[in-house]
Amino acid sequence: RPRGLSPGNVLALPMQWDPATDQQLHDDLEASHPMTYVKCLCGTVKLSPVYGPLLEHLRASGRDVREFAYDWRRDLAETSAAAEAFLRAVADETRRPPQVIAHSMGCLVTLHVLNRAPTLFHSVLFGAGALGPNLAPVWDFSVAGAPVNKVKRNDTMFTPAQHLTNTGAVHMLAAVPNERARCGKEHTVLLEDAAGKPVDLDLTALDTWKKHGLGMYHPASGVTVTPDKETWLTSVLERCRAYRTALLPQHSPNTYPPLAVLNSDGVPTSFKFHLDADGQIDFEHISTLPGDGRIVCEDACPPEGYPLVMKLTNQRDHADVLNDVESVDKLLACLLSSKTST
Repeated sequence: RPRGLSPGNVLALPMQWDPATDQQLHDDLEASHPMTYVKCLCGTVKLSPVYGPLLEHLRASGRDVREFAYDWRRDLAETSAAAEAFLRAVADETRRPPQVIAHSMGCLVTLHVLNRAPTLFHSVLFGAGALGPNLAPVWDFSVAGAPVNKVKRNDTMFTPAQHLTNTGAVHMLAAVPNERARCGKEHTVLLEDAAGKPVDLDLTALDTWKKHGLGMYHPASGVTVTPDKETWLTSVLERCRAYRTALLPQHSPNTYPPLAVLNSDGVPTSFKFHLDADGQIDFEHISTLPGDGRIVCEDACPPEGYPLVMKLTNQRDHADVLNDVESVDKLLACLLSSKTST
């Protein structure tokens, strides 16, 4: 059935963990391949590119391209395990570690695997990486009908009710205390009070969400809070805390393969939020930094301690950053020469 265009929350996952697998229960959707273009009229009309231009360019250049497709809604620890298994299968078949290109949430998945198994990679290109953490998604987590709920004409993918069931995106904002400083980010304050003073945040704690009216606790979320939903969100935040902690480098820099970054500074991007006099986030007062409209420029880089050999910046929006194939070629060539020289 048409996903995101029919009435109801058709992308919602069950808010339960399977006791046999410790994974979230499944629905009938399965990721088969990366999206190439946003299309309509049964795929006959292309509205905008996603990964199509990049994949077409890589194949035309004679590269052996393998695609890892995953369900962006699911727990990233589950996705990370699947990605590791996929990369091991590719390495076993080709008898060499693969060069990996990751985008957005895929960078968050790749970094988790990289920290656990660095020798599995030849090198990595992070494109528009959601490596934050940042508060930018909190608006669509909290306010039903907000402009950020809509992607093209799809207004059901990024609503508060949807996000509550889909654990994947929570990993992008559920920062542990002082995580940005520990990662070496230039801008470390995500939230200020009405007087302009920094507010310490632990977004892996349910009390933080309650206190500041985030997610389902916002009066405009359209979600009825119940004990079962609170238990569910608590379990999701606990998993996010463990996941984000595992992103901090655990090895010496020379243990990791060469890494490169392609990011954007062409679109003002939500970054710092402000509390009103009642201690609630004022979504009419949002500070921005240069970025791609979804990820601020500095957050596309991995934390300090990972060996970054090259970074290029364009002015494209989030979904289009990696379709800058000229920059992609330069970065891949740099990674190849860096690996050869070590």
